[in-house]
Amino acid sequence: MNISVNLVIGLCLVLLFVINGNLVSSNTASAVILNDNLTPPNIVYEEGLSLESLFRNNYGMENSETNPVVDDQTSSPEKEKESDKYVILMFDRGYDNIFTTAKPILDKYGFKASIFIACDYIENGKGMNWNQVRQLYLDGYDIQSHGSEHKRLTDVQSYDEIESIVSGGKECLEEHGFSPTVFQAPYNKGGDDPIIISTISKYFDLAFTGHSELMFLNCDGWEHFGYDKENYYGTTDCSPYFTDGTPTPTNKFGMKEWSHDREHSRINEKLKGDPHGPEVSHALFDKFVQVVNDQSYFNINGEINAIPILGYHEIEIGDSVSTSPELFESEMEYLYDNGFQVITIEDLGYDEIQERFNIKHVSA
Repeated sequence: MNISVNLVIGLCLVLLFVINGNLVSSNTASAVILNDNLTPPNIVYEEGLSLESLFRNNYGMENSETNPVVDDQTSSPEKEKESDKYVILMFDRGYDNIFTTAKPILDKYGFKASIFIACDYIENGKGMNWNQVRQLYLDGYDIQSHGSEHKRLTDVQSYDEIESIVSGGKECLEEHGFSPTVFQAPYNKGGDDPIIISTISKYFDLAFTGHSELMFLNCDGWEHFGYDKENYYGTTDCSPYFTDGTPTPTNKFGMKEWSHDREHSRINEKLKGDPHGPEVSHALFDKFVQVVNDQSYFNINGEINAIPILGYHEIEIGDSVSTSPELFESEMEYLYDNGFQVITIEDLGYDEIQERFNIKHVSA
């Protein structure tokens, strides 16, 4: 009788072991597939290093089997919110579909965005009206300046006119009850001109004058992390000038955004299909996923070093590089489902002593 009982128990243990083994194998396979989706093998940065290689080199994890993107994506939304993943959403110019199309989608997921207003777009053709801009502000959206008119500063011949565009953008918003502290140069141009930078600094605390997939809060992407040499070479903090007076490539007046429209244009050129068709939209969505997840390689153990700042213009299908409402909603749903913390420019602080950015509610 005892032999029979022991035999039954033994068979049960073997069966349980087999079942658990199959579950582990299944979970491992899912993680591998997910990792392939989030870390395309053709992403190669300076010196021929993949982003994963950069991560392992910078954090001494050459022998580690842990991939932070995989760990984050296979966890629950609650765990995701503890994974130091942040995103800032920003819109340029002030198109009316920011209010009529983008806002309902953002509100659905509880997200807010930073709106950079070019005053000549408001109440002019496809632009919002001031009541809509005011409603965005009352609903918790961040209102900042894109200039009095949307003119490329590097094409303006007179520095007096440059100052008029910069200062006029601030005055225009102040006249309508807003207090902008951040300026976005039209087309993000002018960051290599010391006079333009000096002019912006007279009226604003911070500014955007460039592009990169990630904004490093200490402006040290290349020097400390081997990331994006073109936009971060030589900078170890966010002070605006080198000792010789030339502007640093990334600084508090040279913040970087990832332009959704610019990426859309590149994909259109590569695929040469319907700019809002499934092939292009799928490729653009995949790039979006890669950009928002790349920060995982640099934000470790509560230390926030880099965040993506995502720039949009119009949410509609009338233009070949605008973002369709369907794609925009898919992107916002992805952020929501994966626990990203969506903040605004207003949530960024700047430490004048250390010359670096920080997220206000996160300890430095």
